[in-house]
Amino acid sequence: KNTKQKETGSTIDISYPMFKNQPILNDSLNNYLKNQKVSNRDLHATVLRQDSSLAIIEINEVLAGSGSSGKDTKTHFINWNTKKSKSIKLNDILIDLYSDPLNKAAEALFRKNEHLDATASLSGYSFKNNQFVLNNNFLITPIGLKFLFNSGEAKPVSYGPVILFIPYSQILNLLRPNTFIDQYHK
Repeated sequence: KNTKQKETGSTIDISYPMFKNQPILNDSLNNYLKNQKVSNRDLHATVLRQDSSLAIIEINEVLAGSGSSGKDTKTHFINWNTKKSKSIKLNDILIDLYSDPLNKAAEALFRKNEHLDATASLSGYSFKNNQFVLNNNFLITPIGLKFLFNSGEAKPVSYGPVILFIPYSQILNLLRPNTFIDQYHK
């Protein structure tokens, strides 16, 4: 845990895990947390999953003085390849040109969850130009990819965050072969 006071008098409370034999991950996490440009907030990183090839970290950023409860929380995920000492991006686990088919699969799930048919307008949602767009805030699970839209990113802020889960079984044709994801769906 690290508490830092800025010259303006605001306080930042940061807590995060340290990983044994993972100096690049420790440095990356430390830099990410300390370089957030928001004052009067708490940052907390929690390990959600860790095995021989993967570490998944959830970062909760609590902003004081916003939202109806006086606090607004934003959550971000870091998927870390412990063998290669680097962050895992979607293009590391999905085939080239995955974006459009993944977005279509995600939009179909989103519309199903929202009880919208395929042609219903997305006005009233928070997507730019009323077009569904999947974000890059995801975590890898043993059964699929979990995407998180923070408050205001998919629906108006008053609805809170939106979780969209895409099972591997629905995107098997998009999974890059010979990655650690293979252990979850074969």
